[in-house]
Amino acid sequence: MLARADGGDVIVNQEIAAEILEKLDKEVISEKELLRRFFLGKNVDYKIRGAVHAYVMEVSKRRNVIDFILEKALKPKKLEDVKPFVRNLLRIATYEIFFKKVPPALATDCAVRIAKKRFGIKAASFVNAILRKAERVDLKKEMEKLSRTKYLALKYFHPEWYVKMAEKLGIEVEELLIANLENTIYIRVNTLKTSEENLRRYLEKNDVIVEETFLPEVFKVVSYDKPPAYLDGHNELFVIQDLASCLVSRTLNPEPGDVVADLCAAPGSKTSHMAALMENKGKIIAVDNSKERLERMRARLNKLGVENVKILLGDASKIELEADKVLLDPPCSSTGSVRNYPSVKWRYDPRLFWKTVELQRKMLKNASKIGDEIVYSTCSITFEENEENVLFASKFLKVEDAYIGFGDKGISRYGKKRFPYAELVVRTYPHKHDTAGFFISKLRRK
Repeated sequence: MLARADGGDVIVNQEIAAEILEKLDKEVISEKELLRRFFLGKNVDYKIRGAVHAYVMEVSKRRNVIDFILEKALKPKKLEDVKPFVRNLLRIATYEIFFKKVPPALATDCAVRIAKKRFGIKAASFVNAILRKAERVDLKKEMEKLSRTKYLALKYFHPEWYVKMAEKLGIEVEELLIANLENTIYIRVNTLKTSEENLRRYLEKNDVIVEETFLPEVFKVVSYDKPPAYLDGHNELFVIQDLASCLVSRTLNPEPGDVVADLCAAPGSKTSHMAALMENKGKIIAVDNSKERLERMRARLNKLGVENVKILLGDASKIELEADKVLLDPPCSSTGSVRNYPSVKWRYDPRLFWKTVELQRKMLKNASKIGDEIVYSTCSITFEENEENVLFASKFLKVEDAYIGFGDKGISRYGKKRFPYAELVVRTYPHKHDTAGFFISKLRRK
C-alpha cells in the first residue's frame, strides 16, 4: 500500500470515499447519513474515518468545479457516461490535484491502482489518461470566459440557481457563498444528564476547546484533537446541534408541564432540546412519517435520558392532536444547510421544490388546528418557503414577534413581492452569524 506524507493509507481512504460518493450519486440522502451507514458496526480508527469524511465532504462541496475540469479532460466524452465508481475516483484525484495540492503523479498513481484493482488494466489506463489531461486544464483561464453568474458559481462551488437566489434576496452574495464553504461545530449540553460547567470540563479533558454562545446550553467548538462526534459522551452528555437549530426550541419556549406537538420530529435534536428545557415534565408528542427514522430517534432519546416523549408515526399535514404549543420544522430545500450537507446544492429540482412548499402549507394549516402557539421554522433561506408561507398562514394565524436576542429580521421585498411582517420573523445566515441559515417565525391562533 502507498504511504502518504499527509497521513494514512490513502489508497484505502480514496477507495472507501469513492464508494460512498457513488452511492451519493444514486440515493437522495446526505453525506453524513451515508458515512454513518458505512461505518456502522465497523471498528475503524477515527483517523481513517476522519480522512474518508474529509474526502466525501470536500469533493461533494466542490463537485461543479471538479466536474467542469473533468469535462474538459474527457472531451468529446461526457462525465455522465463514465462508470459511477470510476467517475468518483476521478473526482477525488482531481480534488487532490487542484485543491489539496497533492503532486499530480501521486494523486494519479493512487487512482490508477484502485481502478486496476477494481476493473483491470483497461480502466487503469483510462483513469491515467484522463487525469493527465485534467492536470493540464488551465482553470483560471477557462473561468475567465464565463458570465459573472457562472464565474461566481464555479469560484465558490455553488450552482447557478443558488447564486441567482442569493442575489434576489438582496444579501451579501459572495460573503454567503464563502461562508457556506466553512463549517462550525456547535455542541448543545444535555442538561438532563450534566451541567454546562461539567460538560465543559469533560470536553477540555478530551482536548476539545469551546467558547460560550448566545445560549448558555450551547458551546461553539474552537479546536479539537479527536472530533467531538467520536467521543463517548456524544448523544449522551451532549448533542452536536447548530446554534440556529437550538434557537428554534428556545423561541417556542416549552415549559415544564406543557403539552407540545413536534410535527416533523426525527432525528430528534429539537425534541430532546425541548425535553431538557421542560426538565422531562409535561409531554412532547413527536410525529414523523418515517418508521425507520422514528426507531433511531427512540434509541437516541433513550440514550439522552428523555422520558416525556410519546412517539407517533403519522402525517404532519393530517394528524389530529391537541397541544398547548406546536413546533413545525417541516421538510424543506435545506438551502441554509449546505455547509453541513453540500449535496443539497446539486439536487435542486423546481418541481420538487414547489411540491415541498405546498406540503409546508398543508402542515401549517393543520398545525393551526392542533395548538394555540406555533413556531414555524426551516433550515432554508428561500423566500418562498419562509416569508411567503408565513404570509399564507397570516390568513388564519396571527404573526407574533419571534426575536429573542439573536439573528436578523426577515426579507421585506423579494422581486415584486412584499412581506409586511419582516420585523417579526428571524433569519440567521452563515456569513453573518456563523450558523446554518435558518428562518424562525412565531404564530398564534386568532
